[in-house]
Amino acid sequence: MSRAVSDPNNATSYHHGNLREALLSAAVDSIREQGAENLSLRALARVVGVSQTAPYRHFADKNGLLVELARQTFDELSGITSGRIDASLSCADNLLRAGEAYLRYAIANPEKYRLIFGSSIVHREQYPPLQTAARSAFNVLLQLMADGTRRGEFLHTDPMILANNCWSSIHGFALLTIDGVFARKEQPLGFDDMLTTHLQLTLRAISREPQERPDFAPFSD
Repeated sequence: MSRAVSDPNNATSYHHGNLREALLSAAVDSIREQGAENLSLRALARVVGVSQTAPYRHFADKNGLLVELARQTFDELSGITSGRIDASLSCADNLLRAGEAYLRYAIANPEKYRLIFGSSIVHREQYPPLQTAARSAFNVLLQLMADGTRRGEFLHTDPMILANNCWSSIHGFALLTIDGVFARKEQPLGFDDMLTTHLQLTLRAISREPQERPDFAPFSD
């Protein structure tokens, strides 16, 4: 990225090829440092070296920027979870693979993960692209549940019920990790084993015929 800093109030001082993406990237840093509630388009303009009015060419207001950042985050989640699904594997194995990808993304991107499920964005229903992206991300899990039910791997019930059960379990693990709750407590397993075990227990809860998996994290009392 190339920035000219001689006059941040002069729109011509900005030489980056994509101001929109630069503002979104700077927004992630700002949210990390001071929270989404304190995000300011004018402050972001100073960070990337453009006039204070330049961001408004791309975003009507702060909420509009947060909506776009959330939409991109949902798309990223869709991509990394669907990318782990292998048609040659069982739905159970695919759930473990997609679940791990989801958790590792959430933990590596806590600012964006909190944003997509938090209260910083107002009137979400007024932004159809955001709603579409959110549904697409959830539908990766929902389709897995539908396929697993049809194949007899998962409990014979509405796939939405199973998806909600899995999502709440995985989402809770993500937030407890992001908020440092697990780290403040002595744990019987290392983090990677704890993550794997949690996913296996989540799978066990919805499996039609639960089985001990050979890779279940060992524990000695």
